[in-house]
Amino acid sequence: MRKGLTFILFLYIYVTYPVFAQPKGTFLSREFKVGRPVQYSLSFLHNPAQDVFFPDSTYDFTPFKFLKRDYYSTQTNAAGSLDSVVYTLVSFEVDSLQHLKLPVYVMNHKDCTAIYSALQSIRLRSLLNAKSKQSGLQSNTTLVLLEDQINYPLYFIIVIIAGIIGGLIYWLFGESLRRRLRQFQLWRRHLEFRGNFQRHLRGATDSKQAVANVERAVFLWKRYLERLEGKPYTTFTTKETVEQFSQSRQLEQALRETDAVVYGGVISPQTQESLRILRDLAVRTYIKQREVILENKM
Repeated sequence: MRKGLTFILFLYIYVTYPVFAQPKGTFLSREFKVGRPVQYSLSFLHNPAQDVFFPDSTYDFTPFKFLKRDYYSTQTNAAGSLDSVVYTLVSFEVDSLQHLKLPVYVMNHKDCTAIYSALQSIRLRSLLNAKSKQSGLQSNTTLVLLEDQINYPLYFIIVIIAGIIGGLIYWLFGESLRRRLRQFQLWRRHLEFRGNFQRHLRGATDSKQAVANVERAVFLWKRYLERLEGKPYTTFTTKETVEQFSQSRQLEQALRETDAVVYGGVISPQTQESLRILRDLAVRTYIKQREVILENKM
């Protein structure tokens, strides 16, 4: 009689206040490469009567970026029901050790309870193994000796007159000429940048050359900003580049999208839009530098 009452009480507590086991999460490899997919397995053993939900693409997998997930059929036996899913993720961070833990949401009477797996770590494998090749230049010129036929007196007179005229022009119009020369050089470089960048932007739709075109476009963009602002953008990481601008959220999303293409070959419909964001930022920076020249601050 007492044992029967004890069993009924235990059953009532289990149904009313279920004790959740901890989900099991683990990386399926010991290390990963920047921009290369890595798989993470998440499984949960639970009461068959419970409804459980796993994170989807809207969940924040930081420092990783979601690529896809694969569900596996529920397996039920005397121990309970086992649900599992394998996530394919990618990371563009350069920390030597990166961590992740994910929740499983269990439906109860009023809302969902999030139960997290234990924190798992994965090590970054360095990619700095590229070999550089150096090429030398060889001179193959032939010297031709010419007779000295310079009229030195006339030469010095011309130099003196040219120096006087040049000094007068510089004294009267020097600042204006320098400003106009800088404007012209800035405008010419900007036209060259727009033409080259637009070509790579159109090439981003080519499935065979998309990765190469996006990589060249981002490098061209960083080199152009270097010349405009005098900052070493080509050596900056994505995070350091974003910190140089006030509208960092949109720029960060665009750079992470292009990183996904360059390092992971992940091409999406947002790739061209991300390149347009970079182009428009370069245009605004060019206009700002032109205004600085007009205000005679350079």
